[in-house]
Amino acid sequence: MVGEENIMNLSEKKLTELKSKLESIAFLVSKAGTAEVVHAKVVQGLVLVAELQHLQKPSSETIENIDEQEIGKVISRLKLWSKRPHQINSRILNAYLQIKRSGKKAITESDLMHELPDDIPFVSNFLQMKISAKKNHGKIFEQYGEYIEIWKPVLPYVCEYEEIVFGGK
Repeated sequence: MVGEENIMNLSEKKLTELKSKLESIAFLVSKAGTAEVVHAKVVQGLVLVAELQHLQKPSSETIENIDEQEIGKVISRLKLWSKRPHQINSRILNAYLQIKRSGKKAITESDLMHELPDDIPFVSNFLQMKISAKKNHGKIFEQYGEYIEIWKPVLPYVCEYEEIVFGGK
């Protein structure tokens, strides 16, 4: 039962982190924090909620259904993004693909952030591209510690997107 104990510890850690984020948000709202900072904190809180939901061990049927819906959303978003290269999500994905095309094997969130102009609200948009949720931007990335990769179920569609945006490899 070591696995269950680890999940319990992780859940407790995530709940503590969520509580801290919500307290931070409440402070920002009461002290008139900037909308961008408040939004980023809310999105981080939502990411924590999504992570906690994943720890609840939904049935494999539920997971498949959620993944199918998310994959469908990503397919339609990729079509839009390929036609709108100035959209923030397009720019984030394009920056990732450019780094990958340059030959770099292990890409970090920091690498990606530094590839984009400072005026792009990177944190909140990138978070939206890492979670499965009703109103996310489409789950494109998976994060493993500091490293990011394309979420495996959408990799073929991202490769098609790459062909459209950048042409041949």
